[in-house]
Amino acid sequence: LGAGLCEAAGDPALSLHGAGWMQFGRVEHSYATANASNDFRHNWLSNYGGIFVTGYQVDENWDAALGLGSLLVSLPRGSNSGADIWYPFWVGFLSEARVTYKSDDFAKDGGLQLTLGTFPYNYNPDSKNLGVYLLKGYVYPGAIESGYGDLFGSVGSRTGAWGRYSIGGLTNDLMALIETDAKPLYDMSFADVLTWKISSGFELGAGVNLYRYLAADEKATSPGKDCQDAFLGPYAGSGPGGGQTTPCFIVRKDSAGIPIDTITGSLSGIKLMTRFRFDPKAWLGGKGVLGENGFVLYGEAAIIGTKDYPILYDDIKRRIPVMLGLNLPGFNLFDWSVEGKYYASKNSSDNLPAQSGSWLPGGTKDPGTGRDDWKWSFNASKVLAGNIFLGFQVANDHLRLGGTHNNATGREAMRTPEDVYWAFKTAYFF
Repeated sequence: LGAGLCEAAGDPALSLHGAGWMQFGRVEHSYATANASNDFRHNWLSNYGGIFVTGYQVDENWDAALGLGSLLVSLPRGSNSGADIWYPFWVGFLSEARVTYKSDDFAKDGGLQLTLGTFPYNYNPDSKNLGVYLLKGYVYPGAIESGYGDLFGSVGSRTGAWGRYSIGGLTNDLMALIETDAKPLYDMSFADVLTWKISSGFELGAGVNLYRYLAADEKATSPGKDCQDAFLGPYAGSGPGGGQTTPCFIVRKDSAGIPIDTITGSLSGIKLMTRFRFDPKAWLGGKGVLGENGFVLYGEAAIIGTKDYPILYDDIKRRIPVMLGLNLPGFNLFDWSVEGKYYASKNSSDNLPAQSGSWLPGGTKDPGTGRDDWKWSFNASKVLAGNIFLGFQVANDHLRLGGTHNNATGREAMRTPEDVYWAFKTAYFF
């Protein structure tokens, strides 16, 4: 095997690259419930990982790549009763396994690109933490995902088919995506993302995602009233399931407590997105001493679910996250940025379908329910000698922590304006 690798490494069509990283940080303040089930204050955060990717250029039109990685995570305690639990676990992942065709004129004048398999994709590369709502997170229960992510791992990888056509400053990405990360697995979504580079300093984008349009198991994606062993829902009291924490439907009652009707729903839905990027340096003579990304302003807004459901999702204005970011001038020494987000949803996002299988928000009996409408993030980074990455983030975002052993709860650790954490990452890549 070793001899084979050495021989292959001499092939000019074969490329090898990868990264190894270490990340650590601490939650300085986090909301805590009366029973301390969410007491993440002063908990340390850490993960370590690596990734290795091989690429092969078949000919002028065809190429392929395979990327494998592993991540070691230590879960924070999350409660006083679990103070002796600090359980690390390994996560293996596939970051890339694809074959790609590009037309002869693609690199120079634009054209057609077709990719099949698992591939990296991010329509908003300016986003450091907040944003990318079209392809991250569930539609219902409307939970937003963010946090100091795995910058060199599987975050941003999609599985399915991707077709790109570009002409002039217009690019259209059409994707059929298979869900391989968030349960229920193997549902299929269809997304279309448009990017229009109007000039060197101004860019617009828009997109639609028919999320989980084709369900692998309809009863898992849209459980309905025949859900087994289910709690009747947060507005119905205890149900026949003995107080289970997986609601599948809501029984709506009148003021006298008499049932009026039953509301059923689904994890599937439609997301819409629009974004912009503005770089004033294009009209001021180039980057100069401000740095490549200095004073770049970018923003994104989305509709997380176009369909209304009574009681919980009855106001579309509360399903629209809006993010704005600014890259501060780094004077060619480093990159740093600030991002802010407004999201007026009043539902708790502690209930993730990956843990509960439910399309309803959870945490309704928790005295710390609800969300702070405003979130923010500060990021700084520097690349040394072309191969060493140093990064830092301090934020009040949608960081999710908690759990015992290797079972994460998915609870948000940042609920109030006072909540904050910081994290540092160092990596070597080649």
